[in-house]
Amino acid sequence: MPRRPHALALALLVAAGCGARTGLRLPDVETFDDLPDASDVVDAPDGRDVLLPPTCIPGRFTLTQRGADMMLVIDRSGSMGQGLNGTRGGASKWDLLRGALAATLPAFQDRIRVGALFYPQDGADTRVATCALPNIPAVDLNPADNNSARVIAVFDDTDPGGSTPTAAALLRAYNYFVRNPNRARAHYLVLATDGGPNCNAALDPATCVCVGGGGGGPFGGGNMCRRDGDGQRCLDRERTVAEIAQLGANPIASIPTFVIGLADETDPNFAATLTAMAVAGGRPFVTPGGVATYYNVERADDLTRAFTTIQNTVSRCAFVTPSRPEEMGSIVISAGGATVPLDPTRRDGWDWTDRAFGEITFFGAACERVIASRATEVLATVGCTGDGG
Repeated sequence: MPRRPHALALALLVAAGCGARTGLRLPDVETFDDLPDASDVVDAPDGRDVLLPPTCIPGRFTLTQRGADMMLVIDRSGSMGQGLNGTRGGASKWDLLRGALAATLPAFQDRIRVGALFYPQDGADTRVATCALPNIPAVDLNPADNNSARVIAVFDDTDPGGSTPTAAALLRAYNYFVRNPNRARAHYLVLATDGGPNCNAALDPATCVCVGGGGGGPFGGGNMCRRDGDGQRCLDRERTVAEIAQLGANPIASIPTFVIGLADETDPNFAATLTAMAVAGGRPFVTPGGVATYYNVERADDLTRAFTTIQNTVSRCAFVTPSRPEEMGSIVISAGGATVPLDPTRRDGWDWTDRAFGEITFFGAACERVIASRATEVLATVGCTGDGG
């Protein structure tokens, strides 16, 4: 996506006075002091730092789509070699995921810089120790334009195998963005997983819910955790959900996580874990009835539809306003000549998704209407009181 004009860069808003440390339990993020403080400046197209204006500016503004970097965090554990709903015939979930990405990424790769982290790691040494995933700020593919062919090549060159260190994988992807800050672009994590997270040796194998321990699905049958005395086989729900919530709560580098589930939903432990992760990530799928959950994939078409919806939200329905009034004013958003309501439930309307930067996003049917109408103008009408500072 081309960089926005210099004039708009002058107006973009970044959080003021967040401080360098957050108190969050993010091991590699402990060195936030090494990062530049983005509280008062934003990068201009020519690379200079530009001072930012007050938070509320009265007037009528044409909004610009915000550039986006999306990191795919892709489960490559052994169960991805099975079919959907645990079947062993037909296409594997690994192949279905490859097909969905091959069908959707090319249509968006000129608007989204796509990167990828596959877990567990590939290679004989790390796949034997299937929970190994060093906490380093590196990924398999750095976000870049026109990156879809490289993502698909990883599917073609590797096979599923190993455990599911989801918490470590998400933290590693997050740390990549922290070490490569760019406030001019929004950052997103998209987790695609088919099984419950594990790889937490601190869990008690005698009492935990065991992942992959017998017949009847990922949580059924005999308890391999008790048999082997291995806490790393336990469902690592609490730690993973907490980690995802922390990634989205950091005021300096708040990054939301979309969650796509590719598995049998019949086991309540699995469905509850995916839902908890999706809600913690801040970008759940919201059903027509208003229930927040994950992007549930039960058929191949569901997978393609999920990726299309997420990429539309990220690349076509996220806009930047140079004025973000809070208690000191008001803002009215319109698209294609029609007023769009503020909807904090994110079912059908717009909501602040990075208020410190002035980002709004359309959700649900409102997003679909913006895309379908090919709205040339998304407008913000702002009124301010007081001095607007």
